[in-house]
Amino acid sequence: QVGQFVFDTGATNLVLNQTYFRHLKGSSRQAGGIAGKHTIVRSTFVDNFQLGNLVFSNIHADIANLGSIENRRNVRIFGLIGMNILEQYEMHIDLRNQRLELYPIDRRGNFIDPEEAQLETTSLDPLYKITQRNGIMFLRGSVGGKRLDFCLDTGAESNVLCSTCRRDILSTVHISRRTSLTGVGGSDIEVLYGVMNNFAIADVNFAPMQTIVTNLTALSETYGYPVGGVLGYDFFEKGVFSINLAKKEMQIRFHSDTKQ
Repeated sequence: QVGQFVFDTGATNLVLNQTYFRHLKGSSRQAGGIAGKHTIVRSTFVDNFQLGNLVFSNIHADIANLGSIENRRNVRIFGLIGMNILEQYEMHIDLRNQRLELYPIDRRGNFIDPEEAQLETTSLDPLYKITQRNGIMFLRGSVGGKRLDFCLDTGAESNVLCSTCRRDILSTVHISRRTSLTGVGGSDIEVLYGVMNNFAIADVNFAPMQTIVTNLTALSETYGYPVGGVLGYDFFEKGVFSINLAKKEMQIRFHSDTKQ
């Protein structure tokens, strides 16, 4: 079968939409996300998965109900491309130009093909350290001068801040309204929506970004690590990102209108 997949660094594994892959058998378990711990997924293995000219064999995959995503966007979604597909590649992410490049790397993070072109950066483009927890990428940032660990999630439509954060962190967010959020599996929760101010990574300050405020306890349990927030589309559209998991590095070539 051939179809569209969401590029989702917030997913541990390849995820298949049960609408199109009901026939695949697997063991069931409960999974959590931004919308809470309500989703039942089945774990299985896929004999063959092809992405462009890349072919993966015997890949661990989860099967979940992605109907809510399809209904919201009115597009057929076959699944999510998660971290077990991406971790052996250096990722170059350019959302504004709708471009994703994957370069094979060795265990030290060097290109397997030395002729591969690297992201055009300069010494002025900041380089950040990232960590991995159970396959998921985390970046240390700060809000209002207070440090938090953020999950890097290209599949998140908005940034997210944990509602159980310190009060002085939450006070920097300008709340504009309440809204509902639908997660994988179709579960709905009510969240706060507003603007996150005073966000920074190292010594780089970011202009205010749209954000959701909600409880991230279920997500923390799923990842096995306390999640202070999620950096999604509103963060990744700020520039061109180069992520090398073997070297645990992320470099950003910022667009001229994004830094504060």
